[in-house]
Amino acid sequence: MPAKSLAAEPEAAPSNVEIRWNALLTEVLERRKPPVERKQARSKRTEQQILNAALRVFARDGISRSRIADIAAEAGISTSTLYDYYKSKEDLAYELPQAHMTEFSALFAEAATEKLTTKERLSLYLTMSADYAREHSEWARLLYLEIWPSVFVSETELKHTIDDFARVILFLIKEGMEEGWISRANDPYETAALLIGGINQVIITWLLYRKPRNLTKAGSEMAARMITILELEAAQAQK
Repeated sequence: MPAKSLAAEPEAAPSNVEIRWNALLTEVLERRKPPVERKQARSKRTEQQILNAALRVFARDGISRSRIADIAAEAGISTSTLYDYYKSKEDLAYELPQAHMTEFSALFAEAATEKLTTKERLSLYLTMSADYAREHSEWARLLYLEIWPSVFVSETELKHTIDDFARVILFLIKEGMEEGWISRANDPYETAALLIGGINQVIITWLLYRKPRNLTKAGSEMAARMITILELEAAQAQK
């Protein structure tokens, strides 16, 4: 019997789907990169102080009732110093979600490398959305209860960040349609709205009432239920 070759098998070239998937994640991460960093470490620390203080004040008082002076006092700086960094409390309010969503996207991109199927990636994305909200409840309260419903989001850079969140889900839905476990008869945008609305409502209910008690588990279960519904619809459509 001839000896087996010890030469390593060449790695398979990534599929077109994988290329487009990786390109999408790269685009999302690149868009969410923070602006050019300030050169002085002191400025960076002050800016982070302001952001942390704003998050606490917004979570406690809401955006409409918060004042720049309140945020400056919470940060331990003068109001004039705060204005050197941000022109208004609205600028601060829209900056905070972007910084956290950048982190969320990076965490998901790393975790998704171990999930090879479209279904696994979709489930992971929805579950991680709930879990991230649990870990960053002050940020989640700001985003889900005040920023996301605001009509003014469309006039800010934050709109692109929120759109990117939906684009990832939309990509996975369209791939699910190609694979046959999501019905092609369904509008992919309506399906994306259903998934986002479902997981967001679980998060909002938890933020308001702390129910369900275990948000991560509830998010995972909601993701599984919605995916099962999509599979059942596809099976029914094929009959």
